[in-house]
Amino acid sequence: MSGLQTDCLTPPAAVKPPRRRWPGIALRLGCRYALGCVFLMAAVTKITDLNAFVTLVETRTELPHWFAAPAAAFLPWLELTCAACLLSGKAVREAATILAVLLVGLLFHALTHLGQPDCGCWVFPRIGTETIWWWPLLRNSALLLCGLRVLWK
Repeated sequence: MSGLQTDCLTPPAAVKPPRRRWPGIALRLGCRYALGCVFLMAAVTKITDLNAFVTLVETRTELPHWFAAPAAAFLPWLELTCAACLLSGKAVREAATILAVLLVGLLFHALTHLGQPDCGCWVFPRIGTETIWWWPLLRNSALLLCGLRVLWK
């Protein structure tokens, strides 16, 4: 060796970001839009007849009136806001988190009130679902999985 030393560092090799696979992206986007559409329709059906929804919540839950009425009046607007966020692509993770927490509560309610008629505030058909005890469990579980998929990158 000639004794010449160089203190220059070799530039690092270009690091390429890992490629995202399109099925995962498509699934996440599909779940985001499905969740947004479902909760948009649920919010619109509740907002258009808010008094009936407040009465429904008061009669179907064991919540006291002082809590049930404001919660039932607030819930559709929360759903509408979260659905708008999911569909527009703004604050997606926050909206999916709120809806996932809401779906856990709805799943818990469905588990503790098996066989009770459904509220009818979803997009899904209501015909004959009053006698199918497992339908709210399946629906809420599928929507919860969609919400979790949107949260998980």
